[in-house]
Amino acid sequence: MTPGQYILVVDDDDDFREALSEVLTEAGYPVQKAENGEVALGKVSEEAPGIVLLDLKMPVLDGWGVMERMRGDAKSAAVPILILSAYGFEWEAELLGAQGYIPKSVGMDEILERVRKAAGPPPLRH
Repeated sequence: MTPGQYILVVDDDDDFREALSEVLTEAGYPVQKAENGEVALGKVSEEAPGIVLLDLKMPVLDGWGVMERMRGDAKSAAVPILILSAYGFEWEAELLGAQGYIPKSVGMDEILERVRKAAGPPPLRH
């Protein structure tokens, strides 16, 4: 993740989205949030994130649709996507271009570790 880029947390579960955003912010990552796929795509079109943490089962536009549309757009095709789901869709997610799959059941500390591995260290603050 390059300096200035943010992590986009996309999840329709308000409590999970807020808790994960807080953990990432405390770790030094800039974060934006989206409650569904349409909101997420709007944010991605304004400024591409460094990485997207994406739930699969959401109203309006689910994670599968978000991945398909991001991969079909030259501006967002290379943005890494990590799937965060309570359901086991690991191999399907990788087939559609996700860089990884994190079960929500692993807990916030493990999620943060996996995000660090995928995104690198948080950008330095000036």
